[in-house]
Amino acid sequence: MVRRSMNRMNRNQLHDQNLKFVLQQIFNNHPTSRIEISHQLNLNKSTVSSLYNTLMADGYLTELGLGEASNAGGRKPTLIEINRNYGFTLTFDLGYRHLHALVTYLNGQVWKYDRIETKGQSIHEMIDQINHYIAAVQAEDTTSHGLLGICFSIHGIVMDNQIKTSPFIDMDGIDLEQVFSTMYQVPVVLENEANLSAVYERDFNGARDLNSTVTVSIHRGIGAGIILQRELFRGEHGDAGEIGQTVVSIEMDDAGAGHPVHAEDISSEDAIIQQLEQKKGITNLDRTQLVALYQKQDADTLAVLTKFTTAIGGLIYNLMRSLDPDAFFINSPLVEEIPTLLMQIRTVYQNLAHNALTIDLTQNARLATVLGGCSLITHRALGLDHYELNFERPATETTA
Repeated sequence: MVRRSMNRMNRNQLHDQNLKFVLQQIFNNHPTSRIEISHQLNLNKSTVSSLYNTLMADGYLTELGLGEASNAGGRKPTLIEINRNYGFTLTFDLGYRHLHALVTYLNGQVWKYDRIETKGQSIHEMIDQINHYIAAVQAEDTTSHGLLGICFSIHGIVMDNQIKTSPFIDMDGIDLEQVFSTMYQVPVVLENEANLSAVYERDFNGARDLNSTVTVSIHRGIGAGIILQRELFRGEHGDAGEIGQTVVSIEMDDAGAGHPVHAEDISSEDAIIQQLEQKKGITNLDRTQLVALYQKQDADTLAVLTKFTTAIGGLIYNLMRSLDPDAFFINSPLVEEIPTLLMQIRTVYQNLAHNALTIDLTQNARLATVLGGCSLITHRALGLDHYELNFERPATETTA
């Protein structure tokens, strides 16, 4: 009796695993066919047909018509792909000044992207904005199953789907997973913003064929998303990648006491702007004005940005010595607007390391974190956590 139960359990486990493999194949190789899946997975045709029928009955697939017959002739195969109209997922990036919202279909295709002003709003007001946004999307929705899951990009430390620290937004004790999973009865995933940028590089962008990468995210603060052996590395307490808090020097005050200077104190975008404001004796400087000053070759701006590229090049060198990844990516709107900064960072690194390790700029940076969130919540909605899925990068930065 025990052996029979174990055999039944093993058969069920094998069936579930094969079902996931078939779903993964269809997601990653669209359009495809049952005969192609059979070849790729080395499963017999009848097994694939049974699994296909299960997925089709559940609504996950859609048929596109007949493909070309093989060189050997025979029947033309029926082409299939993930049914994008099965449902949709949502990702929200809780930024300090804006709420970035991305809506994607189950196949990862972007439906819509919006940026909502939230500067000065409390977390409670932001939650109201999110609920209004979800209601508006649901009013337009024509999919069969509607909302399938929500991901939140957090500019802080996340562990076990809970926010440990949120330096830029006072969370006021709000448990986002509990609030939104209770309200919408769907999976809710929370992840650090730099980690999501790293996931984006792995699943959408330049790191598809790399085992280990580090994505350095430079915004109000500095963080690093670390991919080791194709898996996101968070550390034991969620603190891995908090490179903005690394100590780069010690400053002594008049009393002889030492005060640590952290990396983001001198090389985050906010720090750069503050340094330039002090040099110029001005206030309310923003990135657009900083870029304009650079384009005029303003001496103060050039000096501040040289200090920035030197610091970031050194930071990347230290990370290389610690983690030895295949490549680095930089997610920085400022570097994106002034591409020569990337060249300077590369030069600083090469002078230190004497090698030509790849350091590239994240493409489609405006959507990097929310597209990384799309990947995580799509994996969850399909039940394919820890299965590799390849997504197509949107053709533009703001629309599908």
